[in-house]
Amino acid sequence: MLQIGTAPHMLRVREQVNLFRGYYPNPMPYADIVKAAGLEGIEQCFFVQLSGGQKQRMLFALALAGDPDLLFLDEPTVGLDIEARRAMWSQIRSLAARGKTVLLTTHYLEEADALAHRIIVLNKGKLVCAGTPAEVKSLGAAATSSQPSALGLKIIRCVTALGEEHLRAMPGVAAIEIANGLTTVTTSQPESTLREMLALDQSLHSLEVSSPALEDAFLALTSN
Repeated sequence: MLQIGTAPHMLRVREQVNLFRGYYPNPMPYADIVKAAGLEGIEQCFFVQLSGGQKQRMLFALALAGDPDLLFLDEPTVGLDIEARRAMWSQIRSLAARGKTVLLTTHYLEEADALAHRIIVLNKGKLVCAGTPAEVKSLGAAATSSQPSALGLKIIRCVTALGEEHLRAMPGVAAIEIANGLTTVTTSQPESTLREMLALDQSLHSLEVSSPALEDAFLALTSN
């Protein structure tokens, strides 16, 4: 499935899918393609009549026509609304669960985090790193931290009366940011750090603990 693709404008969706199915000796059943791509209800429409998101879904259907074992998807969810994007995510997971291999290129890092078993980060055509989403996020956190123990960092966000100097002395703390009343602490020992914060500030509230975001890791890994 190409990032920018088109199809004959004056063929109906049904005709397009059946045309592509005819190119393969063992195509995916027509009904399965229509369901997987979410084309129910628009099968009689001409390509030129489709919205941008519907065209994307039809091009996804054409990529599925041959029931491939290896599927290349280049920015497949561009132009899709949230519901359609999540529906395509579900189908991609379903393909992987059936033993298919999917190579997905995307600038939606939430998408990569949600779908990928393995992520490859490229910067100006060069390989920066490769690994599971968790490994890539840990490498990104390590790139922004001076601590050798940066792998496995967690992010603690909260409202606290504790100052920056006090927080930096806590175990595992790698970085601190205080803005608009919200304190963000990056730490390699989240349990120990959090216990000490709670012990010293009983008024601490609005607590959130999370892993570093894939987007932050990408920016850190490609910054130079």
